[in-house]
Amino acid sequence: MYVPLYIKTENSLLNSLIKIDDLINKAKSLNFSALTITDNNMYGVMYFYHKCIENNIKPIIGLEVIIDNNIFVLYCKNYQGYKNLMKITTSISDNTISYDFLKKYNTNLICILPYKYLKIYDQIKEIYDEFYISYESLEERKNIKYDNLIYMKETVYLEKNDVNYYSYLLGIKDGIILPKVINNKKSNYLYSFEEIKDLYSNDLENNYKVCDECNLEIKFNQDLLPKYKIDNNMTAYDYLKKLCVDGLKKIFGSNVSLKYIERLKYELDIINKMGFCNYFLIVYDYVKYARENGILVGPGRGSAAGSLVSYCLNITTIDPLKYNLLFERFLNPERVSMPDIDIDFEFDRREEVIDYCRNLYGKKSVAPIITFGTLGSKQVIRDVGRVMDIDLNVVDKLSKMIDSNLNLVENYKKNIELVKLLKSNKELFNLYKISSKLEGLKRHKTIHAAGIVMANVELDEVIPLDYHQNEFYLTGYSMDYLEKIGLLKMDFLALKNLSTINEIIKNIGDDKLNFENIPLNDSKTIDIFKNGYTLGIFQFESNGMIEFLKSLKPTSFNDLIDAVALYRPGPMKNIDSYIKRKNGLEKIDYIHKDLEEILKPTYGIIIYQEQIMQIASKLALFSLGEADILRKAMSKKNKEVMLSMKEKFVNQSLEKGYSIDIINKVYDFILKFAEYGFNKAHSVSYVVISMRMAYLKANYKYIFMKTLLSNNIGSIPKTKSLIYECKQMNIELKLPDINLSNSDYEIVNNSLIYPMSGIKNIGKILSTIIVSNRGEKYIDIFDFVAKNYGKIDLETIKQLNHAGCFINLGINRHEVDLNLHLIYNYGEIGNLVSDDSLKPIITHIEEYSNFEIMNFEQEVYGFYLSKHPVTEYKASYNTIDLINVKKYFNKFVDIIVLVDRVNKIVTKDNKEMMFVTGSDEETNLDIVFFPKAINLEVNVGDILKIYGRIERR
Repeated sequence: MYVPLYIKTENSLLNSLIKIDDLINKAKSLNFSALTITDNNMYGVMYFYHKCIENNIKPIIGLEVIIDNNIFVLYCKNYQGYKNLMKITTSISDNTISYDFLKKYNTNLICILPYKYLKIYDQIKEIYDEFYISYESLEERKNIKYDNLIYMKETVYLEKNDVNYYSYLLGIKDGIILPKVINNKKSNYLYSFEEIKDLYSNDLENNYKVCDECNLEIKFNQDLLPKYKIDNNMTAYDYLKKLCVDGLKKIFGSNVSLKYIERLKYELDIINKMGFCNYFLIVYDYVKYARENGILVGPGRGSAAGSLVSYCLNITTIDPLKYNLLFERFLNPERVSMPDIDIDFEFDRREEVIDYCRNLYGKKSVAPIITFGTLGSKQVIRDVGRVMDIDLNVVDKLSKMIDSNLNLVENYKKNIELVKLLKSNKELFNLYKISSKLEGLKRHKTIHAAGIVMANVELDEVIPLDYHQNEFYLTGYSMDYLEKIGLLKMDFLALKNLSTINEIIKNIGDDKLNFENIPLNDSKTIDIFKNGYTLGIFQFESNGMIEFLKSLKPTSFNDLIDAVALYRPGPMKNIDSYIKRKNGLEKIDYIHKDLEEILKPTYGIIIYQEQIMQIASKLALFSLGEADILRKAMSKKNKEVMLSMKEKFVNQSLEKGYSIDIINKVYDFILKFAEYGFNKAHSVSYVVISMRMAYLKANYKYIFMKTLLSNNIGSIPKTKSLIYECKQMNIELKLPDINLSNSDYEIVNNSLIYPMSGIKNIGKILSTIIVSNRGEKYIDIFDFVAKNYGKIDLETIKQLNHAGCFINLGINRHEVDLNLHLIYNYGEIGNLVSDDSLKPIITHIEEYSNFEIMNFEQEVYGFYLSKHPVTEYKASYNTIDLINVKKYFNKFVDIIVLVDRVNKIVTKDNKEMMFVTGSDEETNLDIVFFPKAINLEVNVGDILKIYGRIERR
């Protein structure tokens, strides 16, 4: 059986055009019954292995090895050889590869040494019992004196005419510009057996032998969960049980309710039977480490908050019985699958927890998960454009025409303007054609945002490892196959909101206040949500959510749990009914009185997955494990499972005495909502964070807004929104002051002071220098330039001045501009000699007009700080804020806007139309003036009151 021996795939990053799916299809068309993969890593091995098996092709796993610029290829005969390849791959990635290392892991491997690297023949011969010398032409074969010969040619693309495309891929990899005409004579495509059998027939027996000897069966579902180290002789189960009992007593005292004791026994029994005691102990341990080291940990996430064991271990801080959360949604005894406890840590301290695990279990036993970036539609256009040396502005114009949600071929089919451009420019057409060929190839490796795997062995016993930037190991396989092998993925999530909360609490400075003891029933907190003042609040800060809150007018923690679950694509269509039912404006239908207890909290609307499970349990006597299987089948539209379970649902409901009409109605009812059902445990977990943030905002609003604003310096849109909300919350925001401002926002006399670092072209470094040179204070502007001589220039003074920094030194903006050179030139003298008599005399002049000052603010901040030009007019007219226009589709409204941009065009009928972009304090809007409406001259800077209809674009 012939097999091409040296195939590189896209996993040899930017070194092959071959995608594995395309390779499989090509191999089938050529009637190959075996294939090799021989990248310079093992990234693609698992996918390749599975795809070959699926398509009845024998997978042969190889590895290209490079030592001192000498190349040879290794193939594993069996699983032991495969394990050796994984060790070698790890060694290649961490640059410890050597001939001595290869000797340690040389068994069950076949080595092929290409002719051009025969100088290392003696070293290779010592290491491998079975090896061959390869040639790729008859000329090379004639020059080889040894007998163990084999034909092998590197394959990096599938079709003969792909050679020039390959040149562009290498150009991207090497960062070079290619000549206009490429004459690449290499031929590294996938040859058919017919093309080589006559030329190289003498040595085909060796090819067949390699194919016959390589018979790999990868082991899956291995027992790889780390063992938690217990100091005494207790079993993992006994120790877990002890910790949970101790935790339960710590939470509830000695008088623990029977329902908690029974629930704990039930959960522990399932966890033990499923073999996950060590898993819970491991998570308990690293969460405990985080808490003991002042790293803020979230209250829970996902279905894990439905576990009482998690609550007792302080992994989560949510009482699952209080919120009627189901353990079976987390761990189903009737459907064996890995548990999934995701933990949120402070954004900037997550790595500390991972490092703790590395130190505890071993550097090679704990690894983040590798992922890959690809040549996306816009990226590949830019990359190929650079290789072709096309003007970047032209490439950028082309890139902007592309919808990144579609591939390049789809864009070409759907975008008429794009087609016109490409047909008018041959060079761009060629760029687009080349890019279409390269699109989707893997470009670089990166790291999964949260996923970590741990094992009870060094990971490169079961998967290859990839050393990342000389710091730590990554998994050499992507996430899709790790669980199948037996590795358990744990999500260590970095949540910026937790960092913000911790920062706010530290700034408050109350030792009695901490994240865990913030109450969830504070009326001022609920008012934050009711009034829609939720910028900066986890899960509640989008414009749409804010409008939803204003309509909902939540009155409790439970309302907010529902709001998070409802405000998603799909469930959104139930929002109107939910609000009406909550306010008694729409009748609630529970279908049957037995469902009222389950559906009453959500006004007869199924919002949560747990409700579906409870209904199946109530009506059809499903166990909660069975109910979870039904719920999942419904959400995934698994027709086979749904059909078999419906029969059981109907029969058992009939036995319980329900009519067939009611049964079918209920089944259809839960089916309708199954796709949209949210995990209630997840919603509760989210809202705990949201409520605690809102509590801080309601009760410490200055510190809260100061922290949020400081964390968003440099983001003009975010800062604009936060400043607008400050005004709504009656928080005064003052202009920057050279004697009061720092690099962050500051609270002074119940006001917030704008930071100098937020002024354009000043930044954190320069503002820090100005603050450190200030001493007690700057006496006047001359003192300022003297103390900062050599650190500032004329432009710096102008920016600080237009921002209003010097007003409290007794000099207005206009005066500083008028005397700018006098002031600046004094800096050198004042730096050497402190003598008031040497200070130049200032020419006084009236301050700039309000309009000019507002223009300065727009220039130096990117927005209006002291006031927006439209604010004073809004008070006199009944107009809507632009942020709310979505509520008025197809309705006529009045708005007041500042004109930011004007574009006039002439229609085919020789009539004028005008397109205006206008803004208010918070956002902007595109306004179209049709020919009949144009009866005035509109210029940038004008303030307009407009009556018009809101339309969807």
